Amino acid sequence: MTDLGLILRGTLTQFIVFSFVPFIWWLIKYHKHTTFFKWIGLYKPEKCVSNKQVVFAIAGYMMIWLITHLPAITIYTQPSANAYAGLKFEAVIPILIVCFLQNGVCEELLFRGFIGKRLIAIFGVNIGNIAQAICFGLVHVLLFPGAGMITYILLIITTSLGGWMLGYLDEKIFNGSIIPSIILHGLGNFLVNMSKAFSIL
Repeated sequence: MTDLGLILRGTLTQFIVFSFVPFIWWLIKYHKHTTFFKWIGLYKPEKCVSNKQVVFAIAGYMMIWLITHLPAITIYTQPSANAYAGLKFEAVIPILIVCFLQNGVCEELLFRGFIGKRLIAIFGVNIGNIAQAICFGLVHVLLFPGAGMITYILLIITTSLGGWMLGYLDEKIFNGSIIPSIILHGLGNFLVNMSKAFSIL
């Protein structure tokens, strides 16, 4: 059984925690110049390149996701996925909330919206995007205490690559909007969790 109320409270708490510092930062330094949503990247994405480049960029992210999550070569399993193992349709709503709101919205607001855009403003798109991706990879180590050095190294590499690709999609492909990375991040996590819920992987 899943406690939907607990999941919703956890999601709201995470949203408050992940958006508090960005909002205060914006309020102090940028509120006179732009809206919070524009500043953080929450606006309609418009592709800046050809359709072929969009397809290649999304395919690149999905390849990284597959390398990280295919059963034969999996490096890690999301801790949340095991909580839904075997629950089947009962897990769909909780997984949607966790993957698209907790993971997608909250993490993208913090990493691609706040950290990424601040680093990009200082160092430029290429270096700033690499820096936010490394931060993203390092934070994931906290999810797997005691996993071992090799697992940590592989985890940092793969999640950093994923974070870099999401940042690249936002900044180079979709005019700085973080909505594409919210959708792709949520979708990737959704597929992992649903595979556990239906005992596919």
